[in-house]
Amino acid sequence: MPNQNPLLLALKAKKSNVEIHKHAAFQIVFTDDYPFSTTLESQEYPDIFGFVIKPQVAHACVCNQGNVVILNIEPYSILGKLIAEQLGEKNAIVFYAKTEFQHFLGMQEGDFSLDRLLDLNLQNSLIQPLDTRIEDAITFIHEHFKVENISTQEVANHVFLSPSRLATLFKQQIGSSISKYLLWTRLRNAIFQILTEKDKNLTTIALESGFYDSSQMTKYMYQLFGISPSKLKQKSDLIQFLAIETT
Repeated sequence: MPNQNPLLLALKAKKSNVEIHKHAAFQIVFTDDYPFSTTLESQEYPDIFGFVIKPQVAHACVCNQGNVVILNIEPYSILGKLIAEQLGEKNAIVFYAKTEFQHFLGMQEGDFSLDRLLDLNLQNSLIQPLDTRIEDAITFIHEHFKVENISTQEVANHVFLSPSRLATLFKQQIGSSISKYLLWTRLRNAIFQILTEKDKNLTTIALESGFYDSSQMTKYMYQLFGISPSKLKQKSDLIQFLAIETT
């Protein structure tokens, strides 16, 4: 799987309804063709372009006709903090038109794409050039995340920093802890395999993604994204993994 930013999971769902659920990630959902309907905290919103929600907001979607893009974002990542700032005290914002969505994100009207959305949000004063030691730490994580007992100490040794100094610098520059970054990396790899290697069983995918077993993978996937690996596998013909480069 390509080494994109693991604190962002981008999927496209094709004519797929989603039952009421909630999860620990921020979520942006928008259509790339026909309007869809959603239920947010028991309130129904028909014929919308998209929505943005905070973590743990109960929601469902009805997308019988069109396709929707789903962005799951780690709350403590840089992008997550930008979205939280835009939402303010609101748990959710619904958009009935593309222009409303663009205005929320501070985008100019015109051509709209997922890449432009991410590029715009990442052109922010919070984004700083990465320290080379953090770059090395990230590379090390991507090369070793399949080892289930990889530790912060091992990463710190690799970049010649103390664990406490690495943890502080990592959180300053990436936004999340090393353990959360590692979890997202493992889950993204597992989801990529579930959606692209349909003959592979879930236990094998869990082990190849650095989890102890399929039960641990199921626990964290449901907590973070509100869907179980088995349900994702059932819907694999309707869901596409979007490989988005972010820096």
